[in-house]
Amino acid sequence: MKNPVIAGIEKLAFAFNGLGIWRGEQLVWGKRMQARTFDRSLYLLMHRMGIMGAQERRILGSFIRAGMTVVDVGANLGLYSLAMADVAGPAGRVISFEPDPDLCSLLRTNCAANRAANIEAVQAALGRASDKMTLHRLTLNSGGNHLGSQNGGEIGRTVLVEVAAFDSLFPGVRPDFIKVDVQGWELNVLRGMERTLAASDPVIFLEFWPEGLRRAGNSPVEMFSLVRDLGFRLYSCDGWTELDELSFVAMAARFSGSRFVNLISSRSRPGSQGARS
Repeated sequence: MKNPVIAGIEKLAFAFNGLGIWRGEQLVWGKRMQARTFDRSLYLLMHRMGIMGAQERRILGSFIRAGMTVVDVGANLGLYSLAMADVAGPAGRVISFEPDPDLCSLLRTNCAANRAANIEAVQAALGRASDKMTLHRLTLNSGGNHLGSQNGGEIGRTVLVEVAAFDSLFPGVRPDFIKVDVQGWELNVLRGMERTLAASDPVIFLEFWPEGLRRAGNSPVEMFSLVRDLGFRLYSCDGWTELDELSFVAMAARFSGSRFVNLISSRSRPGSQGARS
């Protein structure tokens, strides 16, 4: 049974986050973006002010080209999906995955408001196989929603969501670019894409959060091994330095708590501007 003090704090936080004053539209990166809670309104504001998203936006613009097929795993409100859809253009395709029902509803709303006909929004989490799992929804930071075990002290609620392997959902799709930002669940996503990755040559943009990876029951060594076995390499987004197993594991050991880093996984080394050489 939950501690009554914690339960009371959670109730107050949920009420505050859902106040009607947070509902509204912001213009971010030239896109009309709707939010319905304090935490997502703040998320949009931080992107509009340039506090968040600068490196991510630069990388998307460096690797994505017109006509490409793009996969966005962990789409949230759809800001990055819309940015990628702009670069991919009308001839391109963006497949966006968001398991949280409220966020997926907003993802679809934002795609419609911006007339992004080349985005397909899928309400599901990606994983190794078809399943139903508990999604932990964090009240004051839904960007931290996650599958797997719950951290102590998290304030939030849960919802049962569909989980599926990309290989099963889209067996004929050959992505050119894949963004994966799922709070430590990244390795499970890649395991459900093994056939797709073996048959295609995408650039994979990964958030690497060691603590989240371990919470999901995986290790940095397992992630490195899967990437290597599929013929990919891992690169730091700062200077495109290639990471071997020793340096990757050492980096993971240095990143404690909430610290994370963005990585590129590719079969060929990115050039100075991001394009592969």
